Amino acid sequence: MNVAVIFYSLHGDTAALAAAVAEGAEQTGATVRLRQIADLAPQERWRTSERIRATREHLACVPVARRDDLLWADGIALGSPARYGTMSAELRRFLDGARQLSGDLAGKVASVFCSPSPIAGAQRAALQSMVVSLLNHGVLVQPPARAAMEPADTTARRGGSPRASSGELDLTLARALGRRLALTGQQTRR
Repeated sequence: MNVAVIFYSLHGDTAALAAAVAEGAEQTGATVRLRQIADLAPQERWRTSERIRATREHLACVPVARRDDLLWADGIALGSPARYGTMSAELRRFLDGARQLSGDLAGKVASVFCSPSPIAGAQRAALQSMVVSLLNHGVLVQPPARAAMEPADTTARRGGSPRASSGELDLTLARALGRRLALTGQQTRR
């Protein structure tokens, strides 16, 4: 089972979630490609923010996603920050550039994740925009991994937000998503 975890991250939160999704898929024995989407903004932007610069340095060893990664994968996980209720322009451009692959992606299993937003409903809307794009490519969408969460987990009770009460990212949900994606992909390959 091959899983491609493809993400865009400006400040590092989505990258942390992507790494946890990849870890969850690897726990099932899947072969994982962790890939980032190239930034559209000029590099001068990196110098204006210490957090962006640190994220860019941290992600320097993560290869940039290509359309071939989508063809290679049996399972695809897409991640983006919640940008005003939609996916990032970088991820949108990547998916739009993969239009000619629509028939080749039919029947593959995919799931989505995004980092939280302070704007009410933005995260849900961003996830929905990614799902719609994936459906246009003919993939089978795997729902979020809430069912794999412990009922006592506060993240599950609050609707699946990946932030714990301390403000830190809760990566448990992302790992569960990776595991479910890989296991579902194994079942669809049979």
